[in-house]
Amino acid sequence: MKKVVVLLAFQCVTLFLLSQSKVDLGLAVGGGYYMGDINPTVPFYAPGIDLGIVFRHNLNMRHVIKFEANYVRLRANDADFSDDYQQRRNASFATPAFDFALQFEFNFLPLKFAPRKISFSPFVSSGLALDFATRSQVKSLMLSWPFAVGVRTTIGKYWSMGVQWNYRKLFNDRLDGVENEVPANMKSIWHNNDWISFANVFVTYKVFTTKQECPAYKKE
Repeated sequence: MKKVVVLLAFQCVTLFLLSQSKVDLGLAVGGGYYMGDINPTVPFYAPGIDLGIVFRHNLNMRHVIKFEANYVRLRANDADFSDDYQQRRNASFATPAFDFALQFEFNFLPLKFAPRKISFSPFVSSGLALDFATRSQVKSLMLSWPFAVGVRTTIGKYWSMGVQWNYRKLFNDRLDGVENEVPANMKSIWHNNDWISFANVFVTYKVFTTKQECPAYKKE
């Protein structure tokens, strides 16, 4: 029995090491903005810097599990809008936000890592995210629904890069410090919340490459 356990453990470790050639690590840079009670409709309003790290596990040429961590600066001010009510309310906020998202990505076209070869594909992704922000010394930890659209390309055997537009639908209304002025019985966890959005460019490099890769993946 011990020999069987040792053999299974050895096989699992071997498969894990072989699968590491499917792992990409990279960096992202772009701009982010907020949408909510102060800015209900304007895309890329008052954009702040977005910096991120990317971890991608390429299951195959179309399917990817990815983890992203982003730092983004957010701000908004009622004084920036001509609405009379907002001018009277005069609310504002500014905060750094930290975003951590685990997503499943689907590429519409097969992406192949191969010497002297370039391939590209549009993609969509979604999953679950956690966001942390500090506004006027008020700390908020917020669960959110992430989704993204973008285009990714491979460059040779190890590099890839792409652009993506990310949205985070927060499951609360605490980011901007402004309460929705509607009756309590009309409030909804789905419709009265804030959003974070950011667009960025990312570059990744395939790490932990091994001399002998899984044959099914090597065909890429």
